[in-house]
Amino acid sequence: MERSDILRALQNLAPQDHTVLFYSDIAAKRSLIFPFLQDALAKQGMAVYATGHEPLDEVRAAMRLSGIDVDNREAERSLIIEDIRAFTTADGGLDDLKIDQALADYATHAGPIRIVADPTILVKQDMIDEVIRRERILRRRLELPLTVVCPYEDTVASAREGEFLIDMLRTHNYAIFPGIAMLLT
Repeated sequence: MERSDILRALQNLAPQDHTVLFYSDIAAKRSLIFPFLQDALAKQGMAVYATGHEPLDEVRAAMRLSGIDVDNREAERSLIIEDIRAFTTADGGLDDLKIDQALADYATHAGPIRIVADPTILVKQDMIDEVIRRERILRRRLELPLTVVCPYEDTVASAREGEFLIDMLRTHNYAIFPGIAMLLT
């Protein structure tokens, strides 16, 4: 599957789709994710980008280079760029209350709502159980009218001897790997 086919698969995701995307490097991830987010903004929707292993100023600069009007979109709150660690507790766990409140707040926005939340840093910090627990809470099909893509650096797919990858396939309804996109039933 070529990059254009994967981009088309991302653009065709519907509200309540919960997708896992494994990427080889940040540039590859951004080349797929930024058009996905930009499409929501073009349709008067909302785009959220949460990461913990990319400096947010670099994310903003890369988005500007890709054609996203970051300053205006952030000012009007149709674009939210944040550190995923803002959703953790003082003791290092994921804060379900903060996550659920943010998702509920996003869901009130008119237009398509597309969220990209990259928890790779949490997996690398040995928070695998927390990440899997949270992915299970979201389930394969989301209850809220949001489209969520969870990108993970492909190096973490083999965590726990491949069990992490299996859990990600069980908790998402689409999976995208370099060169392939598949519906999981």
